[in-house]
Amino acid sequence: MNSEDRDALEREFDLVMVRAGVSVPPERKAGVIACYADFKRMTAVLRQPRTAAAEPSNIYSLPVILRSA
Repeated sequence: MNSEDRDALEREFDLVMVRAGVSVPPERKAGVIACYADFKRMTAVLRQPRTAAAEPSNIYSLPVILRSA
C-alpha cells in the first residue's frame, strides 16, 4: 500500500471513529488501522456471490444437541 492509500485509509478510519463516537489511543492507532485495512479486505471477499457449494456441510440443531446432554 502506497503512502497515498495509507493516508486515505487513515482519514476514512478517523471519520468512522468520529461517527461511532470512539477514540483510539495514539499509541494503538497504527495497529488498529492495520486491522481496519485487513477487515476491509476480508469483507470484500465475504460480500461476493457464492454458490450452494460454499455453504457449511453441517447444520446444528439445538434440540438434538440438548438430547445428548
